[in-house]
Amino acid sequence: MPSFIFSGRRSYLLPPLLVVLILVLGGLGFYSLAADASDGITTKDKMDLKLLLKKYNGQSLYEDKPGVSPSVLDYKAKLGRSNGIIHVYATSFGNPGNDGESRHFKDGTRVRRGIVAVALPDESAIGKWVYVRKAPKEGKKSRWVKMKVRDLGPWFRDDPYWVKLGKEPRAVRYFKRKWRRFDGRVVVNPAGIDITPSGWQRLGVPVADSYNHSDYVEWRFAG
Repeated sequence: MPSFIFSGRRSYLLPPLLVVLILVLGGLGFYSLAADASDGITTKDKMDLKLLLKKYNGQSLYEDKPGVSPSVLDYKAKLGRSNGIIHVYATSFGNPGNDGESRHFKDGTRVRRGIVAVALPDESAIGKWVYVRKAPKEGKKSRWVKMKVRDLGPWFRDDPYWVKLGKEPRAVRYFKRKWRRFDGRVVVNPAGIDITPSGWQRLGVPVADSYNHSDYVEWRFAG
């Protein structure tokens, strides 16, 4: 093992992985202290830390959701809500290995390929079943697919927008105004539901596109 002499004593160099761990933990400590300061921390500092974690720890601070054009809301304006059917924009989640995503859903099950599931933005929905289908286009309706609510998302954790008739997901308002949510992330799409890749595939989306797909869907609670 490499060594060096310091004050008459022989000392050993730390293993490279331990040095990396110390640097990363030190960076996290600095980030926490800086975040508590009144003037905060710069955007560049946040990005540098994110890249450092991704390089040495194999994951980023959070999953990057795909941004969309504001014109995506034009289609929503043409849709209504009837018979308990809710029309919302949907994105993808639950692909094993995604940066920043947990290895387990909020219901405790492990994230793995082949699971047909969704995420909704309120704890009250966890464990329930819903029917999902693609939003009608040119008057054509697709078949319903039954999926279990296993996680919270896409953007919020306390937004049961389905309780009040005609209420939109909070993400729609944040998206229109380019607002930031609780952790500083700008809401870059108006999604009110997340669907796993296998869920999208059951809805007819090609496998290659299902891992980062987004589109309007209709959903309703089963039963």
